[in-house]
Amino acid sequence: MTSPRRPIAGLVATVSAALEGGVSLVQFREKHPPSEDERDAAARAVAEVCRSHGVPFLVNDDAEFARRIHADGVHVGRGDTPPETARELLGPKALVGMTVYGGEREEEAAREAGADYVAVGPFFPSATKPEEPVLPLLILDHVVRRSALPVFAIGGINAENAPVLARHGVSGIAVVSAIMGATDPRKAAEALRRAFDRGRGERGGEPTPV
Repeated sequence: MTSPRRPIAGLVATVSAALEGGVSLVQFREKHPPSEDERDAAARAVAEVCRSHGVPFLVNDDAEFARRIHADGVHVGRGDTPPETARELLGPKALVGMTVYGGEREEEAAREAGADYVAVGPFFPSATKPEEPVLPLLILDHVVRRSALPVFAIGGINAENAPVLARHGVSGIAVVSAIMGATDPRKAAEALRRAFDRGRGERGGEPTPV
């Protein structure tokens, strides 16, 4: 997931380096844009570099924004565009992700609403979600066991703790600071992939993209 970084050229350079390091999906996350025009310009620039690498480009929260800039999909959480509405706006080929919080039937409800995957967390302290309590890994186990959809872990993930999450059976991980705050985003992405794949191997699963 991207974080605010200006000028736009700096954001694009960081995303491009991360893609070269093996990132397999990019989500544009700009909670407090200075203006709608700047948000659109930044998102379109990131979308272009994603498409040049053949990687899906999603936006956070806002399905109408995703439709307007021709994103490949959207990720929604509590209080955002409902996944049913996102699917109607973006069509059957779009990727729609949904955050779940560990409650019973949330994963089933997400699938019934048209989501393609679910995300859950944080399982470690997160600079992007400082108000969210860190969840016990037992909740992750419950979500992975119940979900018919791929499960991605979010929140406070880095190369040191990525293997832990992989061993709990998630399909992938989503990071912000571990790449966006790195001095070398390409090496950071490579390190995350290696760490996640190591954890998958220890669990006996196939390597899965970050």
